[in-house]
Amino acid sequence: MNLQQYLHNNGLQREDILTRIAVSLELDETRKKRMESAYNAVYDILEKDEIFFSKVDFLVYPQGSKAIGTTVKPRGKEEFDLDITVEIRDSYYNYTSSEIYNHLIRVLSNNDIFKEKLVKKNRCARIDYVGDFHMDVLPGCIVINGDSKIMVPDRELSSWTSSNPKGYANWFTQKAETVSSSNLNKAFRTFSALNEAKAEQEELPNDDIYSKEPLKRAVQLTKRYRDIYFEKNPKYKTSSIVLTTIFGELYEGEPSIYQTIDSILNKIVKRYTDYQYLFESQGVYKRIKVLNPVNTEENFTEKWNKEKEYYNQFIAFAKSYKEKWEKLKNRNFGVAEELFGSDRIKGILTDQLKELSKNEGNQLEAVGVTIMSGNTFVDKSGNINSSTGYKSKANRNFGGIE
Repeated sequence: MNLQQYLHNNGLQREDILTRIAVSLELDETRKKRMESAYNAVYDILEKDEIFFSKVDFLVYPQGSKAIGTTVKPRGKEEFDLDITVEIRDSYYNYTSSEIYNHLIRVLSNNDIFKEKLVKKNRCARIDYVGDFHMDVLPGCIVINGDSKIMVPDRELSSWTSSNPKGYANWFTQKAETVSSSNLNKAFRTFSALNEAKAEQEELPNDDIYSKEPLKRAVQLTKRYRDIYFEKNPKYKTSSIVLTTIFGELYEGEPSIYQTIDSILNKIVKRYTDYQYLFESQGVYKRIKVLNPVNTEENFTEKWNKEKEYYNQFIAFAKSYKEKWEKLKNRNFGVAEELFGSDRIKGILTDQLKELSKNEGNQLEAVGVTIMSGNTFVDKSGNINSSTGYKSKANRNFGGIE
């Protein structure tokens, strides 16, 4: 028995496919190395600055999706956004906001590698590797020792504004870890301990694939459909920080990716429906509002206040996502291509078919389940067709309790 057969027997093959789709969305090693090189270069040049940075105690660390493990590779001509923080370990009272910002710009502008790529933003310095990725460098100072909150410069306000990237990363990580162990991770560890998991029988996948928590995988998959949904309307694209925060706040320790997405989509749509009813019945307007859970002074949906269409488009996205997800639950797997991209799905299914087609005779029935349609047959060679061979059977993972 190989791993795919074992997961099928335990009703987890579809959860495995969702995991593999999420893994396929992550950044490739080549891009990771380029970004790591750029990240390290920022620290190196700041450390060598004799005017300011070499005279203060500072840290450089990633924030955003890189820090919390929810990265998703960009689609088409989009660029990946790497966010890093330069945290000066000194109270912001000792500096002006423009002073900190200008020192950062000065150092980057004087560097031969970065000066042509530098873009001045309101709160950060952007280093733009056109067509590949851009790195947003956010400078800040601590408020008090021992607290993760920092103050960062805001050029539009000509003052400081509050932020807490470290605190946010810790909050999300703790939320993800409220599940002691996912169903898939438990199954993988059990299978690995069995005699069938000997190296000479099968090369096991990297256990990192199954160790990442369902919440993180759910966010990755949601961000991918967000990218697809807003491809033709990028102006109103819901930001990653908004999606990630909503998922973190509504997560209740569900042990699978499927249950996580299903539960959170239901909650989002129900909350929206309740607010609509409140407006229609009492004329009271409320909407979903997203604040930084570790710094309530920071409103992640500030744009929604200024232009209501951002909120309308978010709700339209959530409804579309739920509609397609319901079709997926009903074993209409063709919709998965609309959610996550056809080439990716086909490649993952092909890999699973290769593993499952090693089985003999009646075990080949398991191959059909990877198509998730419930309407396919597989012959003894592992070939899929619509009329002869072994009929695929329903899987317990989608549309029911695992």
